[in-house]
Amino acid sequence: MKLYYYCSSNSCRKANSITVKSNNRYDLKQEIGEEINERCKHCGNHTKRHINRLHANPRYLYIILGLVIAVIVTLFLWNLGWISTLTGSIPIGIWFYEDQKASAFNKVMVD
Repeated sequence: MKLYYYCSSNSCRKANSITVKSNNRYDLKQEIGEEINERCKHCGNHTKRHINRLHANPRYLYIILGLVIAVIVTLFLWNLGWISTLTGSIPIGIWFYEDQKASAFNKVMVD
């Protein structure tokens, strides 16, 4: 999962990201601790953020890959004489899953 946070420097304030294996904040707390101490990729300042200040977004790469797979499957089924409406549901299903996973991460806060 890719998590985003903003730089604490007054001159920068740009979004940075980290990639973690955790799907919720409790696992993230055990993986990296209460706070992250990362260097901003834009200005180079150290940014210290509590894990409640991180937010997740859906991974659009998986959605695009699902769309490509759906197009390939549709072309294959089209040549066989079948038109499948289920191939359109592949990227929509992946999009709902990624959105649900990011929303579930953002809803739960740790103490």
